[in-house]
Amino acid sequence: MIKFYKVVEGGFAPRFASKSANGTLPTNGFRYCEPLRAATGFGWLVYLPMEFWLVWDGSEVRWTIDDGANWYPLAGAIQYPGASARFDSAAPPQMEGYSPPFILRGVDHNVLQIWTGCLVRTDPGYASLIRAPVNQYWRTDYMVMEGIIETDRWFGPLFTNIVLRKPDTPIVFRTTQPFLQVQPMPLAHLAATADTGSAELVEGFDALTEADWDAYDRTVVHRVNNRKRLGEYAVGARRRGGAGHAARAVDEPDA
Repeated sequence: MIKFYKVVEGGFAPRFASKSANGTLPTNGFRYCEPLRAATGFGWLVYLPMEFWLVWDGSEVRWTIDDGANWYPLAGAIQYPGASARFDSAAPPQMEGYSPPFILRGVDHNVLQIWTGCLVRTDPGYASLIRAPVNQYWRTDYMVMEGIIETDRWFGPLFTNIVLRKPDTPIVFRTTQPFLQVQPMPLAHLAATADTGSAELVEGFDALTEADWDAYDRTVVHRVNNRKRLGEYAVGARRRGGAGHAARAVDEPDA
């Protein structure tokens, strides 16, 4: 379905997302809330190949890759150390000089484009939703801007834009913390949601049909009156092999 090309050395390879958010989910949420687990474990986590720091003063950006010993202004774009030479030695002659930038300054003073050091491709008919890691740490110093790329035909660097939010404070990007989560999605779903007539609105309780009330009775009323233990929905979903339960192992057992 998806293929990652890790062309810059360092850091972790992309890995299937953990339903425990790498052990950071609250215990009860992980054990009993299947919607939370399924969303957290949907897709692949992508890491950065090297640690770096940024400082934004409200206008200009400076960067360092040596724990703050030396700072440099980010005037336009920079490359991963040695990446440009390695690209040129491997690429066909007509492509020399086209190595993707590591960090690229955007038009807006607080927007940067950051490359993960990976390329990505999906099977025909699939796009990639690129977003911040789901249900993991919430950063207050920057925000990942989500995007959907038609990676079945657009083969290129896996990057994203971030918005810097905290001026005059070092923003640290570590190789041990996932930077992005990539979630393949059928292009047919995008086409369906683009159709404004694909969603139907029902207004008011009086508009619910007998079938709607029967479904609500099964989902809510019966469950409340007959609950024997926490996590019954989770147990049922796991038995059905529902969302997030394809026959692919992850790094923690089901509760």
